[in-house]
Amino acid sequence: MKRMVGRNIFITNLKAVLKDGGQDLFVQRAADSKFAAIWIRVGRGRTADPNLSLPGLQTIRQALKSHGVELWGWHVPFCEDEDAAVTEAKSLVKWSADSHLDGVILDVERTHESPRFRGDVNDAKTYAGLVAKETRARGMGLGFSSHDQPSLHKDLPFAPFLAEIQDLCPQVYYQSASVDRRFNKSAKDYANLLGNAADFPDRFKPTGNITVNEDLPLPDAKTCVEAAGRFIRLVKEKQLAAYSFWCWDGAPTEIWEFFKDTSA
Repeated sequence: MKRMVGRNIFITNLKAVLKDGGQDLFVQRAADSKFAAIWIRVGRGRTADPNLSLPGLQTIRQALKSHGVELWGWHVPFCEDEDAAVTEAKSLVKWSADSHLDGVILDVERTHESPRFRGDVNDAKTYAGLVAKETRARGMGLGFSSHDQPSLHKDLPFAPFLAEIQDLCPQVYYQSASVDRRFNKSAKDYANLLGNAADFPDRFKPTGNITVNEDLPLPDAKTCVEAAGRFIRLVKEKQLAAYSFWCWDGAPTEIWEFFKDTSA
């Protein structure tokens, strides 16, 4: 089974990201930043994302591959009932296989602000189980992205996802000076949820925040870079196997030099 490793990054809108310098600069930044993988959105519910129909996507994938950078996808499931859970799982696997992706991330949240996961525990079992079975059969990686503090979101059925997915990348969306506090709260919550302390360093692979102009923005580029540095130090102190950042779309230009100069 393929596992998530090293430093990774989410992308929401690849076309918009490419407007800043084109494919060559994008690929060079990915390589210089020491990313193990780029994670592009592949769909919401039953609807495929425009990222997958972007002209040149396979050329970009091959260019990234030549630098040792994998291309993964992430999906936002709704799963309002059993039929929807089956359809979304099968669609996600097909989209990812057709696009030759190396892995997928299930971005599962229960929120009131926008349509997100609506299913119950059985719908979660169906969706997670089908995706896990099919990705394993294809040698693809699989990750679970969700709220960083499960104890505050008891209405979301975490258990079916944790039962099927090894790599957990919760959204530790700290702001400025709160990096340590937010990171440690998330680590404690997931350690409690897993129950087995020995599993924690292998499975907990958190997502930090490098956004300055989108949701949950940091105040400026300097704060962003400093917070990213602290986040990486915490990852290394806990000897975690992988981590990621949200997201390329909203990151300041200064972050690329920081990543280039900072070991993964």
